[in-house]
Amino acid sequence: MRVKSYFVPSVAVALGLARQELGPDAVLLETRKAPAEAAHLGEYEVVFGVPPGKPAAPAEEPAPAAGIDRLMQEVAQLRRQLERMSTAVARSTLLGAGTASPEEEAARMLARLVEAELEPELAAELVQAARARREAGQSGSLEVLAAAELESRCLVDNRLGRSEEGPRIVMLVGPSGAGKTATLVKLAVREGLERRKPVQLLSVDNYRVGGAEQLRHYATILGVPFQALETAQGLDLALQESRRKELVLIDTPGYGAGEIEEARELARFVSSRGDIDCHLVLTASMRSADLWRVAERFERFRPQKLLFTRLDETDAYGPLWSLALRLHRPVSFLCAGQRIPEDLEPASQQRLLEMLWRVQPTRAAAAGA
Repeated sequence: MRVKSYFVPSVAVALGLARQELGPDAVLLETRKAPAEAAHLGEYEVVFGVPPGKPAAPAEEPAPAAGIDRLMQEVAQLRRQLERMSTAVARSTLLGAGTASPEEEAARMLARLVEAELEPELAAELVQAARARREAGQSGSLEVLAAAELESRCLVDNRLGRSEEGPRIVMLVGPSGAGKTATLVKLAVREGLERRKPVQLLSVDNYRVGGAEQLRHYATILGVPFQALETAQGLDLALQESRRKELVLIDTPGYGAGEIEEARELARFVSSRGDIDCHLVLTASMRSADLWRVAERFERFRPQKLLFTRLDETDAYGPLWSLALRLHRPVSFLCAGQRIPEDLEPASQQRLLEMLWRVQPTRAAAAGA
């Protein structure tokens, strides 16, 4: 596949350039904020690809015909969507002010979602669903209908623990640098100390040098019990000893891509229990492809919820939404800073919609849709 990047002020501009240079077969692959060193070239980096006409299969690895047919069908479908979008955008630009046609309104809605870095395929799916709502008789602008569709798919769950009896046990897993330890402390203060609930902090982060010392330091400041553990067996014993606590919070190592096999024992222990509420902690500023790779890496822990940190380091939350919708898992908490515990908030549908849209569609209109 031939791939080309455009640094442009908007997705609409990139669509026009791609059609001129790459032709009608151009497929939108990714949209992201331009890196700092290329910001002078344009606010966004928009990546297009052109599938080969008749690829010659390598002799040593022949491509299955069914897979090629399916790929070409998907490419053709995306191409038709992009053709309608670019035509509508071009028409709306030429017509200027005035009432937009349904195709123009859909094109603008799609461009807005893609500029927010929502996956292009998912953005097209949501716009189509919003149009289906209108055809079914729901009232409101396409933006309001798209917001209603997003809200219907958005899952949130900020309850801690999976068991009604015994302690609420919460484990945070995720890559190094995602902010697991700081988030754990925020949870300890907000969900434990401020509510006058007995808290226990545990750490199995023996992978990095001094991995447990930061949490030990916080525990000393907060005046809560802390224990550093070496193995899954040690964690099992510590959980038995903590059964009188109301909230048990567990910190884990930030396993890298080449280190995830080291997590096998701990992951097996966690997935074998029904009382550990496992949250996958991810940085909101990560690119969509990186979020997917990390989520796949930690899938062996069977996380029930997603928790996003560093919301203050980005203004494009489409990758966050894409992952949550595709995985069909609820978001539990959001972190946007270093203050403890102020910069931790329970996730809500309204907050997540505000992040994606930047300006919330009229709630009354959405309610009447």
